[in-house]
This record gives sequence, structure tokens and C-alpha cells, in this order.
Amino acid sequence: SHNRKKRYILEEGVPVPFLKDLGVMTTEGRVVNSKFDKFRQINRFLEFIEDILPELDRDRELTILDFGCGKSYLTFAMYELKGYDIRVIGLDLKKDVIGHCNELGQKYGYEKLRFLEGNIADYKGADRVDMVVTLHACDTATDFALAKAVSWKAKVILSVPCCQHELNRQIQNDLLAPVLGYGLIKERMAALITDALRGQILESKGYQVQILEFIDMEHTPKNILIRAVKKGKAKDSRGYREVMEFLHTEPTLAVLQDGKEDKQNA
Repeated sequence: SHNRKKRYILEEGVPVPFLKDLGVMTTEGRVVNSKFDKFRQINRFLEFIEDILPELDRDRELTILDFGCGKSYLTFAMYELKGYDIRVIGLDLKKDVIGHCNELGQKYGYEKLRFLEGNIADYKGADRVDMVVTLHACDTATDFALAKAVSWKAKVILSVPCCQHELNRQIQNDLLAPVLGYGLIKERMAALITDALRGQILESKGYQVQILEFIDMEHTPKNILIRAVKKGKAKDSRGYREVMEFLHTEPTLAVLQDGKEDKQNA
């Protein structure tokens, strides 16, 4: 039974125009050997999205925002989601990539898909967003994306963090000093604690959070997915704040959320 062929949402052998134009598939629908890991990543992410689709409203247009969309493999794939009225916005800093993606969107007649050049922290182009996706946004860019999602009260957040340096620079603790003295160990601990704190902060904002394996470690070390669904019941923040104090850390997401709370209470 374990020799059965893996079934994908986007199937091998079935030509997908955007995958062909982005170099993942041939005209006949065969996956290019060097792009097979990318093909698996796209399908894996679509599986996570399909799992949470029932949380979204079918009775109105939904807005999905993809921060740091890059070449937009996933952005195009999300636009193909069946049974939902979806508007998708891709945001990235690379002007040439954004221009190419907009050309492809027009070529396919995707009227509710557009790509914009810009920074995550400065984006103000939407008043309401239902789902925020951030795939491999580097370091604190992930925090700015999560903060934006919270401010919109986005129903669903799907985030795969990338490199994480902030807590690695900050983390200090006399009790843990012997183990933190090993650079590699400290780096990995800091990355894991970063994502755990992100999850706790989101829970304090009324999200139900899962931290899941995105893709097998053999394919990429950046394999953690933060999946958060707005449920409305906020968790007490004291627990994660005690951890921050214990480790002498102040993650960007916590700073951003505290700033917003101060403004609301002013």
C-alpha cells in the first residue's frame, strides 16, 4: 500500500498554465525534475488551505493577501480555489517580479488577482482581509505581516517563517548560559522560541493556533507552518510575557501589539 502514487491537488500530468509559465511544468503537464520540491510545496500548502476553507464565508467576496509573494506560485494556485468568490492580492518588493506576475494574471484573465510592489510594514491598501498568507518572509517581516493580519481581524493566518535573527541577538539567561554558548544550538533554540512566542501572542488575540510541519526536513530546514484561525476567545498573555522576561527578549510582534494596545487605551 505504501507504493501507491501520491495524489496531489494540482496533479502531475494535468497541465496548469501558471505552473508552465513559471517553469514548474512542461506543456504536457510533466513536472520539471528540478522543480519537483517546489511542486510538492505548493500542493502541501494547498492542503493546509483546503483544511481551513470551511472557516471562511461562502456568501461574500473574500480577500486573501499574500505577503512576500515572490514568483507567486502559491498566489496563482490560491486564485484557483473552487467554490469561493476570492480576490487575491500579492505583495513583494521586487519590481520586475511583480510586473511579470501582473502580466501573467492578465494573460489568464484573472480579474480579481493583482500584484503590488511594496513593503509589508507600510502596506495600507486594504481595510478588510479574510486570510493572510506569508511564505518565507525574512526575520521580522513575518512579525509585521502577523501584526497586519491581527489588525484586520483576519479569520485565517498561514505563515511559514524564514530566517530569524532577532531573538538570537537578544536571548540571555544565566541559567541557560552553558547551552547557549554553542552558536548552532542558540540559533535553533532562538528560532523555535520565536515561533512559539508568535503562536502565544496570536492566541492572546483570540486565535486558535497550531504549529505544524510544512514540508519534510529533507527538502527544506524552513519547515514550520503557523496556522491560526480567529475564534474570539483570547488567552491570557502573562505566560508568554514571563518567558520573554526570563530570556530577556522583546520580539517585534510583541512590541507591535503592545503599541497598538497603548493607542487603543489612550
